[in-house]
Amino acid sequence: MSDKQSFKVALIGIPENERNVLRNIFKLSLYRPRTYSFAAAGEPIQILMVDAENPDAMAEWRSFKLPTADGNASGPLLAVMITKDQASSESPYSVRRPFVATRVLAALDQVTSEIIATSTQQRTIGEETPAADGPADAPLFTALVVDDSITVRKQVELELKLLGIRTDTAESGEQAFEFLALNDYDIIFLDVILPGVDGYQICKTIKKNKTKKKTPVIMLTSKSSPFDRVRGALAGCDTYLTKPAKQNSFQKVVKKYLKT
Repeated sequence: MSDKQSFKVALIGIPENERNVLRNIFKLSLYRPRTYSFAAAGEPIQILMVDAENPDAMAEWRSFKLPTADGNASGPLLAVMITKDQASSESPYSVRRPFVATRVLAALDQVTSEIIATSTQQRTIGEETPAADGPADAPLFTALVVDDSITVRKQVELELKLLGIRTDTAESGEQAFEFLALNDYDIIFLDVILPGVDGYQICKTIKKNKTKKKTPVIMLTSKSSPFDRVRGALAGCDTYLTKPAKQNSFQKVVKKYLKT
């Protein structure tokens, strides 16, 4: 049985020359597990690609609404924002100009990972299951992700969701301490640089706590120098992941420490 999954993409405000580039990139996806193609008239759309520098395109994107079970609109359809200089604040998914095939396909894969994970959750919620002593489909593991970048938090959360791991996210050390005071986690991901209390200080606090010191702490860093590793070792972290972490490396680390 084939594991290929196909997704339809619609474009808003993208110039014709860039549409041609995207068409060629989509052709490359035919050799991958997830394939992408332009949606024809009347076909359902899973993803939008929007020119974030075009006000009319952004207004049109905001008019696309996802229906909910009660018939109300829940918000704009998932979109990959096309920008020139920096990521868009409107969506955690973006691709910079000029297009590079690997960057485009990586962004689309991130969006479809969320689509797949959300679809799986909805099917599970909608299925009738026999009565049991405990809650059905409870996650085996829980994780805390601490990073001041919404893009990084979303990426790590999606990767964990695909592994069946429930995730809480915090954008600062202060928020992290609030979660840690209320919950016990099976694994923790900490950004090195955070507003206020940094990742090393948070890690030291966790490792000094008798009930939490055995929790694996994975430091997230945009660069991994020997000095960073020494500081991490002194703080008690279990290992490092350099951002953006490759999926294989990420899953290998999670499986190592959680024995999944």
